[in-house]
Amino acid sequence: MNTQHTQNPSERGMALLLALMFISMALIALATMMGRMMAQRNQVSQFDDYKKTFEGVESAIITSKYLLESGGEATIGLTAWDPQYDSNGILQLPGFDDSAVDPIVLDSMDDVQYFAFASRWMDDGRDSNGDGLVDDTSEKYMYSVHAAATKNNMVRKVEVIYEGGDVNVWRNAIFAGTGQAGGLINGNVSIHGSVHLLGDNLLEGNAALAAIDLSGTSLIHNNYIDIPAALLARIPALPQTIFEGETVSTLEANLRVKNGLVGMSGNSEIGEPQVLGNASKETMDGTLVNDGWTGTAVTPDGDRGDPKSVFSDNGWDESYDLGNKVPFPVLADDWRDPTTGAKVENPATGTWYTHEDYFNQVLVADPNVTNDGVYTGDITLNVKTSKFYWNATTGALLNGSLPAALPPATDDYIYFDCDSDVMRVNGQVRINGNLSFTGLGGDRTVNYSGRAALMVYGDVSIDTHLVTCNNGNTASTANSFPVSNILGIMASNNMVVGSTAQLDIMGAFYAQQKITSAKQTNVIGTFVSNYFDMGTNVPNIFQVPSLADNLPLGMIGNYPILSLSQVAWRELGIE
Repeated sequence: MNTQHTQNPSERGMALLLALMFISMALIALATMMGRMMAQRNQVSQFDDYKKTFEGVESAIITSKYLLESGGEATIGLTAWDPQYDSNGILQLPGFDDSAVDPIVLDSMDDVQYFAFASRWMDDGRDSNGDGLVDDTSEKYMYSVHAAATKNNMVRKVEVIYEGGDVNVWRNAIFAGTGQAGGLINGNVSIHGSVHLLGDNLLEGNAALAAIDLSGTSLIHNNYIDIPAALLARIPALPQTIFEGETVSTLEANLRVKNGLVGMSGNSEIGEPQVLGNASKETMDGTLVNDGWTGTAVTPDGDRGDPKSVFSDNGWDESYDLGNKVPFPVLADDWRDPTTGAKVENPATGTWYTHEDYFNQVLVADPNVTNDGVYTGDITLNVKTSKFYWNATTGALLNGSLPAALPPATDDYIYFDCDSDVMRVNGQVRINGNLSFTGLGGDRTVNYSGRAALMVYGDVSIDTHLVTCNNGNTASTANSFPVSNILGIMASNNMVVGSTAQLDIMGAFYAQQKITSAKQTNVIGTFVSNYFDMGTNVPNIFQVPSLADNLPLGMIGNYPILSLSQVAWRELGIE
């Protein structure tokens, strides 16, 4: 007999209740897991936004730094915004909803947006370094960049402070370009100031090629020790710095060699051991050489070599630091504004003016003069026999006589009087031919006054003293160079500076090919050329730091090339 058990209602209710409890617990567990997953997902998403806004703000900083170094407008993503500061002097950046904000959008980072504000301390109308002075010279080459970035309503803000300097070609005693088979500088030379060598055409790793072969008693120094007193009186005092607890004068000299070995032999030296108790800085500020060292005054070490007589604040093993930032300037390069570095469009072509076209078509040319302001033919200025006058503005030419009065200050001219040994110059002058300065015996002095840039399509030869005086007065020479009087000469071919020994020559000298200075000549100023032949008689070259800030309008390579280094970084908060 089969017995059938029938479940009563209470048992069925209990089973349903247990099932509901298990289902509820499962749902609660699932909801908890889903909540945790959503929280984790939100956390990951927020972290991703946090990370990408940081990358966005870094992109803004890097872009502004690049634009500062390139001479461009470094405030980006802002239009017509006047900076606002709180009571503590802290800049208050606008919000992304401000009408002045037109942010840059980074599609590659899921539409991250950013903007940046760049401030040059020297002209921001503030005491940015806290020394009690507004826009003083101590703030030169100091910059602040404030940047903000946003994604999904998350905002990050950063402030970076940069310290920099201008590294253009004229801030050296010698700047050498590509070079040739024998290197960049051939022969012995005594240099007081910075040296910057590119060596783009040198064969990499070839020990037979030396970027600069310092033999005998050649040297690179960081001071004016041994400069002739009569020349020292014509130039400004050197800047001062505190070094090893002393206030000393300095040329702030650096040696930079991008390609090629630095050869050292004999008693040659770069810098000197620091001497306490005098007023000069002996050590170099920096030595930055890519390929290394060679020569009898270098100890082989299986690598770059150890030079015996290099005295520099950073030693001798640091590499070149400027990449491709500083090219050798050629006449076919774009014209760059001396203050901002901006290019200028040629309205006739819609392209950028080249340097030579801007010089010839804008600075020299006068549409009202039929000869277009150009002197065609060779010019020889002889201290014994020449009276010469050429006015590029009016077209007036006198060869053998002089005008009754000096031309107005608005004219471009060369005025040379052999009776007084005085040359007056002004403005910009183009010469289609060669330019020579010559003398005879002990009569070899040209005293010049004025500010001029000469573009010579040919060769240049300087075989006289070429020194400054004030207002054509040969008895007035104090502080005559380079603020009030500066002659800049550019040669499309070659230049010989001092083919006769014991000459004093002052100015800014450029040759697109080669400069030869093979005698015991004192050069006050700067040489810029592709290649240098210095011979065996050890010419002296003394850099004048203020020359780069006082070049005559029209000199090639005369525009700021900034190199910035970060000195401070801070995040200004997260929203």
